[in-house]
Amino acid sequence: MKFKPLPPLEELKEHLDYNPDTGIITWKKPTHFCVKVGEEAGCLNAQTETVVYRWIQFNHIRYKAHRLACYMYYGIDPLEKEIDHIDGNGLNNKINNLRLATHSENARNRSMAKNNTSGITGVHWNKKRKKWEAYIKVGYKQKFLGYFLNKEDAIQARKEAEKKYFGKFRRKD
Repeated sequence: MKFKPLPPLEELKEHLDYNPDTGIITWKKPTHFCVKVGEEAGCLNAQTETVVYRWIQFNHIRYKAHRLACYMYYGIDPLEKEIDHIDGNGLNNKINNLRLATHSENARNRSMAKNNTSGITGVHWNKKRKKWEAYIKVGYKQKFLGYFLNKEDAIQARKEAEKKYFGKFRRKD
């Protein structure tokens, strides 16, 4: 995924203030007549119906607030890395909730699909076999984990596979 280059850090810090404990970025110096000092920077923008991020316009370019937060806190441009919200809440930009991730690592921490009927990602009822089926996607390939008589056994197989393949990037619901 290609990201816009971030503005110079000195210029960003001259105009914005990031509080790592609250995750809120506020204006220190206005860049536009409708911006007020001390006001929270940016606005909300829904990318899907469930994931919402805060966007900040700076020098006529829109940036995701969590990218600016990491940049302002660590002083290093995340470049081609994505920023993963550990708790899955795209509005929680506290520094202890943000971590660098590849695209596939970030996808491992996704919320459950809307059309999921089992309540667990990677577990579904196989009508033909009349058994629960468990699977996991790793490196763009789906790995079959088995057929199970009990839903709980299929869930357990999926959870164990998440620990093995996803490690710290697995979703903790």
